[in-house]
Amino acid sequence: MKHIILALLTLFVCSSASGAGSVEVVTLRSKALAGNLTGDPVEQTFKVYLPPSYRRSNQRYAVVFLLHGIGDTSNVWITYFHVPELLDELIARGTIADLIVVMPNANNRFAGSFYANSPVTGNWEDFVADEIVARVDHQFRTIGTPASRAVAGHSMGGFGAIRLAMHRPDVFPIAYAMSPCCLDAIEDIGYGNAAGWEQFLEFKSYDDADRALREGAWGAVAALGLLSAIDPDPSAPLHVRRPVVENGRELLPQEPAYSEFREKFPLQQIGKYRDNLRRLRALAIDYGFEDEFAHIPPSTSAFSKALNEAHIPHTLETYEGDHRQMIRARLATTVFPFLSRKLEH
Repeated sequence: MKHIILALLTLFVCSSASGAGSVEVVTLRSKALAGNLTGDPVEQTFKVYLPPSYRRSNQRYAVVFLLHGIGDTSNVWITYFHVPELLDELIARGTIADLIVVMPNANNRFAGSFYANSPVTGNWEDFVADEIVARVDHQFRTIGTPASRAVAGHSMGGFGAIRLAMHRPDVFPIAYAMSPCCLDAIEDIGYGNAAGWEQFLEFKSYDDADRALREGAWGAVAALGLLSAIDPDPSAPLHVRRPVVENGRELLPQEPAYSEFREKFPLQQIGKYRDNLRRLRALAIDYGFEDEFAHIPPSTSAFSKALNEAHIPHTLETYEGDHRQMIRARLATTVFPFLSRKLEH
């Protein structure tokens, strides 16, 4: 009994000494998003987790940028996955080093910007890689070097993490993509979302997309959002070309739009960005075998195979689980420890 009481007292003292981290909300008026055709606001907010030691010391910290998935906002990390509490626990145990974690918002009119630069939806990649990075380095005690900065994300955020690493290894040389969506326009043209693409083909205006989103038909809006992000055409109806056409009960590729659309996906662009990918300090991707988005396991596996063929070092992790149920556990056991090991502190 005496040993149990002593252990509990020790745990209490350690917990009290370490304390809890804090979360700050930062507002930023973005030049990168100015002039977007979707009417999304240029004034955006993002969340910043500061570790318990931040208020007690003058040290500088490595930074992880954590990107949310489609349909979510940065709030999902706070209210659903309870990331600040998780980070407090991992830091208190010594599982990870003290970190600053930045949680950008990338939700737009189409439920997600895909963290891409687009003349239609705005330059979300620049918003994250240039504007938020600069603001965070200015406002908080970061180390401020690329080797001390990483990007990670889930689903659409995993897609964003991979593209940011491919395009901007000078900013994000360390990346972890959890269950990344949309790595390839595989034979399943609808990404397991054929009904969504069929409804998208019926859209005549953004009002139709707004109505579909209100009615819960997010798949059709996601199709429009993906096209607007990676294959925009401001001169076309809805500011996108339509890469598929409905033929009876089938969706068929519409050429040359479909082939040109497919070339915009990360799997098809490994050769183009091979030198950038080889500059990365660390790259990891994962997926769950039971992911309900049927395209994610095969496209992630194919992406890993293509990285191997291009001699690009990376880690591929697989696990038993679906698209969302294991996120918090994966962050705790794999993602944050991996990033903490690879970052310079």
